[in-house]
Amino acid sequence: MVFSLASINLHCGLDHRGRPFAVKDAIAALDTDVVLVQENWSRTGADSLAAQAAADCGYTAYGEIALTDEVRLADLEISRGAVPDETGTWGLALMSRLPASFPAAVAIGSAPRDVVGERAAQVAHIEGVRLVNVHLTHRVLHGPRQLRRLVSGLRSDDRPTVVAGDFNMFRPTIAFGHPYRPVVRGRTFPAQRPLLQLDHVLAGPGVRVVRAEVLPSCGSDHRPVRVELG
Repeated sequence: MVFSLASINLHCGLDHRGRPFAVKDAIAALDTDVVLVQENWSRTGADSLAAQAAADCGYTAYGEIALTDEVRLADLEISRGAVPDETGTWGLALMSRLPASFPAAVAIGSAPRDVVGERAAQVAHIEGVRLVNVHLTHRVLHGPRQLRRLVSGLRSDDRPTVVAGDFNMFRPTIAFGHPYRPVVRGRTFPAQRPLLQLDHVLAGPGVRVVRAEVLPSCGSDHRPVRVELG
């Protein structure tokens, strides 16, 4: 079976200047069977941005994990501009139109002076494939260590695996993810005039990639990436 997936850093629903954008429209424009989300924001007392978009766009399987406890949005330091004065949780989400199960997340550790403490990768099983949603630290020197720890944590299961997300790593350093290979090539950040590829999809042995591309800007400060898998 061929199915499509996209990875998008939602930047907490804010553009590069800290202004809200329409998350539902951004998710709908991806037009994929599965969407992996990084920087999913859940304001205290409300459903998260990804959960709301999943319900609105007809994704019937949904899971999310929080990477922070209650935190002020401003303290995440995601924008140089003003951001809404609110508190909530920040993390990862995965939505699917195909049946999905969500086993335990994989711990990938912390990094000095990271505004987030211990990070973890979200895992889902869909159509016999293991999908791994990851957001590595923005502390550049420590991303490779987290990626190696993730690869080590995935060795206990030999099913076909795809790892996708915001790696905060340039394409040459993705080699630390061996035996997973990068399958999308193109600049993704900053979205309005991209200079770097920070968002990647890594395919493991046994995964056939039919199509791979970087999509146009959708409102976030990162451009989404999209692949079709066989």
